[in-house]
Amino acid sequence: MLTVGGLLLFISGLAGSLDPTAVIAILIATVLSAGFWAAYWRGWDYACHGAVILLTLVTGLGILDVTRQFDPVIFIAPLIALTFTGPRWMVASALTILGILLARANGQGVYANASNLIECTAIFTGLVFSRLANDTAQRLAEARTRAEQALTQAEQQARQLEQQAQQLAQRNEQQQNLLDLVAALETPAIQLADGALLAPVVGHLDSRRAEVLTARLLEEAHAQRARLVILDIAGVSVVDTAVAHALLQTAQALRLLGCRVFLSGIAADVASTLVRLGIELEGVTSVRNPQDALARYAEMTRRSHDHRLNGHRIFMDK
Repeated sequence: MLTVGGLLLFISGLAGSLDPTAVIAILIATVLSAGFWAAYWRGWDYACHGAVILLTLVTGLGILDVTRQFDPVIFIAPLIALTFTGPRWMVASALTILGILLARANGQGVYANASNLIECTAIFTGLVFSRLANDTAQRLAEARTRAEQALTQAEQQARQLEQQAQQLAQRNEQQQNLLDLVAALETPAIQLADGALLAPVVGHLDSRRAEVLTARLLEEAHAQRARLVILDIAGVSVVDTAVAHALLQTAQALRLLGCRVFLSGIAADVASTLVRLGIELEGVTSVRNPQDALARYAEMTRRSHDHRLNGHRIFMDK
């Protein structure tokens, strides 16, 4: 705008009867305006401030009549300063122009008139408040936009967290299913016959496996109303004091449910270890293999049945 206006003034000055000095001054101002415009276009932000300073000086020095006629052109430079820089630059530009005009008129003339000064002050104050209101509205709009973006991001994060929680719950469920499967494979309970369960123990029997074994056998024995449980330890690599006590605790828990417990698969080195440690398998019947346990349990059941029949016959004879 400054460059185009300067060119138009320069052309009109050449065609008219302006003083050559004024024409040269207009040409210099036009060139400087074009330079500031080029600098701003190339990324120099302070070009706007330079253009405001240039326009302020041109306005203050270019007004011809500084005593009799009030020229509204004095508002152009402050208005441009307010648009491209800010309220402070507008106030500085207005005061500079008025100061130059008063200095040129020796403190006399229309620019020293109190009513004119009050009018200028009212106009400049309105412009400042207008710019401040516009800046406030812009900041509020930006704050609202940031708040909406933050809310959108929060909702997205909440959805992502919910999805992650669901995925985590699914993984936990899958892991729990795997743990249950591993526990079932570690401590299987096989039904050999009606009321008879076989529990083969393989590998090292630690405290965790002992608790799982006891819980599983108690659950299966109660569910199937088992009367016989065979603990086969042929696959146990090492039997020490902890393993022996774990087996005894499992047997005692099963006996509380009314089960008879047989221990099968004791190897020679395991038997030597138990004797050396002084561990007695109290309440547990030791057999060679599960088949022997079934046979002995069948024989014990038959004897108990015969004993009950004999007792019934004696009672009837009496």
